[in-house]
Amino acid sequence: MTDHTNRSATRDRAAAAAHQPGTLPVRAENSAATAEYVVDVLAMGTQVRIVVPDEATQRVVRELWHLCLADPASAEGGDGRPDPGRVVTLIPVPADDPDGLPRALQILTQEVTRVGIEARAGKCLMFHAGGLSDLHTGASIAYVAPGGTGKTTATRVLGPGRGYLSDETIAVAADDLIVPYPKPLSIRRAEGGPKDETAPGGVGLHPSGAQPWLAGLVLLSRDPQLAGGPVITRPGVLDSIALLSPEMSSLAWIPDPLRTLADLIDRVDGVHAVTYRDADQLRPLVTEVLGRVR
Repeated sequence: MTDHTNRSATRDRAAAAAHQPGTLPVRAENSAATAEYVVDVLAMGTQVRIVVPDEATQRVVRELWHLCLADPASAEGGDGRPDPGRVVTLIPVPADDPDGLPRALQILTQEVTRVGIEARAGKCLMFHAGGLSDLHTGASIAYVAPGGTGKTTATRVLGPGRGYLSDETIAVAADDLIVPYPKPLSIRRAEGGPKDETAPGGVGLHPSGAQPWLAGLVLLSRDPQLAGGPVITRPGVLDSIALLSPEMSSLAWIPDPLRTLADLIDRVDGVHAVTYRDADQLRPLVTEVLGRVR
């Protein structure tokens, strides 16, 4: 993973551990096959088993991950026994800690994402990005940005009526096809604290229809004080690589990574770098990209 991913995950785990060690989801080794309460999900096409402590928590996790649910019987060749490296366990949290479960669910999402990224390393170009697609043609946009700069908000505002691909990681495979990861949305609280993991369906989002393919790449920079409309520039290929690569995971694992990324940039007609104030300002660009055809 990139340094930004490692720093973010380490920081969040440290904050949670300092507050309550019992809230941390941890990697399971041998208990997954016999666990009573499990939820199997797909993270960028990789099956991950979530082990939970009780039926109530299982219902919560299934609701949050409803667009990623997988058949448990299909794990590891159909025997129902997942790879131990693709299991995450949610530890019980104290009932008197109001932020215990939200914090645990946030870190759970990070752990599932990490497993998915590790499984796709060297196979896909993976952007720290949100993404939406046209339900009928599959034309898709990936809006790339660091954490906390508006990807989830843009997804909530612009996503209804379109296919929801992710608010965190867009994985682009061969032939520019996207492997969807419609995880729970991680919504920041205005007052701080853990993010609220939110079911996509609860905010009007739906899964992709036609197979999504990358039609456009956008680099987002949010400026709440921006006067007037969005500022859009078109950096060249070399500048685009320099801007995109810090927001990518496992780029060095890709064969001939810089050439591969440069070729992708060429195929999507270059990168749009957008400075904007609020998500509605992105609507015309999103509509234009999703109207493209192959």
